[in-house]
Amino acid sequence: MEKPGSLLLTLLRDGPRSLWDILSRWPYSIRELCETLERLQTEGWVERSSNQGTQIHLTERGREASRSLAIAGPEGEDFSCSACQGKGLRVPEAWRRRFLELTRERPLPVAEYDQGFMRSDDALARVAFMHRMGDVADRDIVLIGDDDLVSIALAITGWPRRIVVIDVDERLGAFLERVNREQGFVIEFRPLDIRRPLPPDLTASFDTFVTDPVETVPGFELFLSRAAASLRGRYAAGYFGLTTLEASLVKWHRLQQLLLRMNLVITDVLRDFSIYPERENRWERFYASYAMMSLFRIEGHLPDRDWYRSSFFRVEAIAAPQPTILGECTLSETELYFDEETLATPRPDVR
Repeated sequence: MEKPGSLLLTLLRDGPRSLWDILSRWPYSIRELCETLERLQTEGWVERSSNQGTQIHLTERGREASRSLAIAGPEGEDFSCSACQGKGLRVPEAWRRRFLELTRERPLPVAEYDQGFMRSDDALARVAFMHRMGDVADRDIVLIGDDDLVSIALAITGWPRRIVVIDVDERLGAFLERVNREQGFVIEFRPLDIRRPLPPDLTASFDTFVTDPVETVPGFELFLSRAAASLRGRYAAGYFGLTTLEASLVKWHRLQQLLLRMNLVITDVLRDFSIYPERENRWERFYASYAMMSLFRIEGHLPDRDWYRSSFFRVEAIAAPQPTILGECTLSETELYFDEETLATPRPDVR
């Protein structure tokens, strides 16, 4: 049996699990889970609940097979640190308290821009890791998109020399302006659709970028090209989030090739570093437009846990960054946001 199939049997060994529970532990793409589940059902290893809900369990044949599988993978013994949730980083309590206070009235996600934010501690842990790598203190930092309000987390430390947020969402600009006024921060906001190139005063002007690109190949190339264009040169660094849920390893391979062409080398990948909380995002309405709902035949069955997560990448320039997209980009919204793997991306007309 191929590895994805054996991992799924291992996950189900101790009893039924919801699809959302499986997805929260699944190391491959949503589409690969669907294909694996269909194959194991057809071969008689697993069954869905009788009412076509989200519960999945082993058949007798599957239970017998699972007993012979080594305890490994997502259901093996967990050796990660419970105190830091495996991150190897400590978030100062003073940061946590202030960040929670300042982001309490943050703008909620809208489908039009494929928005969503991670847990507060995960945003703060990003800053802690960036600082450990020498990319925060006395650095000029640009954030291309900032649903997670990492700009505020950076400002709380007082360490960066300059913080600039580039985003198409004017609501974010208004929110950051209010926080600046109340807290004395100097977070700059520049409204921009990144299909347009960066203005000259933001080109080759930063030591560090942070972004969470859309996960189509054209969209990733566009986001990272703009990010690369922002960097000053050799030793400048960048950070971005990327899932395996909507970006298979085949896609990761293509994305790594793009990074190499841009003179960016991956120095670190922190697996499943960021989790996106269902309750705080209040995006229940998005689910009706997710392609995965009909693919799994689970329309109307909302998650019973936080399941969407991403890994955190660090890249560093080995020479002058070479963005592969320089001028205006003519990608449509469909081309930018959707492909055969982006199955948990909302349609822009969701209200």
